[in-house]
Amino acid sequence: MFIISIDGPAGSGKTSLAAMIEASLASDGEAVYTIHMDDLYNGWSQALTQQLTDSLKEIIRGAKERAILKVPQFDWARGVFGEPLTLPAPTTLILEGVGSGQRVIRDQVSISLWLEAPRELALARTLQRDGEENYRLMARWQIDEAEHFEIEASESAADYRVKSAP
Repeated sequence: MFIISIDGPAGSGKTSLAAMIEASLASDGEAVYTIHMDDLYNGWSQALTQQLTDSLKEIIRGAKERAILKVPQFDWARGVFGEPLTLPAPTTLILEGVGSGQRVIRDQVSISLWLEAPRELALARTLQRDGEENYRLMARWQIDEAEHFEIEASESAADYRVKSAP
């Protein structure tokens, strides 16, 4: 199994890059699937916790040992986890989102990417995508993710670092 992690601040272009990589690999006949960290977070305040780490470890273990993946699915509207998504283990797995490049899974990842954008641009992109009403949540999120990245040394550990274009 080939695993790609795409980490970096919210609004840096991770989802777009993951979609491009997935489409390119799929067009060549590759069995590829992207897991978005947004599906694994336990809401805003419990997103970058041990629960995320445990989910990532279980997904990777399952992908390497079984033919079926069970991927947690957080229901943001209800604020609880719903039924996990069950899917065949692909030959390439993309882990996309803040926290996907954390230390505990690095030895299982084939290629790790770090994307970044200027803080103001990243916030503007995120608010355009998710709505201006999320300004306070996103401002807090930027603090939380920065603390997470510092603890995990996510940027310096990445195999490749990319600056996102405006």
